Amino acid sequence: MKQELGPAITVAGRLRTLQEALAVLERYPRKTPATFDYPGGGELDRLTVEEVIRTRKISSRISNKEVAYFVEVSAAAPWISFAADLADAGPESTLFAAMTDLYLHFAEGSPKGVSFAKISKVLHLKQPSLFPILDSHIARSYAPAAKMLHTDYPQLGWRRRTWLAVRNDLLEVRASGALTELRHLLRSYESDDANKQQQVRLLDGLTDLRLLDILVW
Repeated sequence: MKQELGPAITVAGRLRTLQEALAVLERYPRKTPATFDYPGGGELDRLTVEEVIRTRKISSRISNKEVAYFVEVSAAAPWISFAADLADAGPESTLFAAMTDLYLHFAEGSPKGVSFAKISKVLHLKQPSLFPILDSHIARSYAPAAKMLHTDYPQLGWRRRTWLAVRNDLLEVRASGALTELRHLLRSYESDDANKQQQVRLLDGLTDLRLLDILVW
């Protein structure tokens, strides 16, 4: 049965109807959430080898040597509460400062090959409501919005301005009701293929931030 279109949803400057957004989520590979997202973030105060390796499911290409780096450095990391949400991380907030500190903990002194993309994927796995995944595609998609924020926040580099650009989208889709409507479509999704139906309905278990990440693609 055809669903009502409802409000449009805009992510990284691209506007889609809810049916178009649902179609993107329908096509998302089934195994990726099952192996990367659904197992959860584990213990708050440390990374395990298994957790870091899971980021390979979203093409982190983290080597075994880099896995060891993340695990070792994580023991002294200034971890943030699992409940932390990017929507609460305004540019002047203590949460935004904490995000910066946690990112820099892994970035400063990191081995060659460990840059923003790998770090953001590891941090997103651990805190999926707070840290956006900033691989090269996401960074390019948000580059115009991040550039526009330079005037207001000249002291921030492009990574942190990209956090703010993603945050602006998150706030907008929540305020408009578009994300609520999209989740309703996920929960009520019907298909003659029982496996496909379950696959799509399970996506409602992802965080708002992760849903937006998928929609950028």
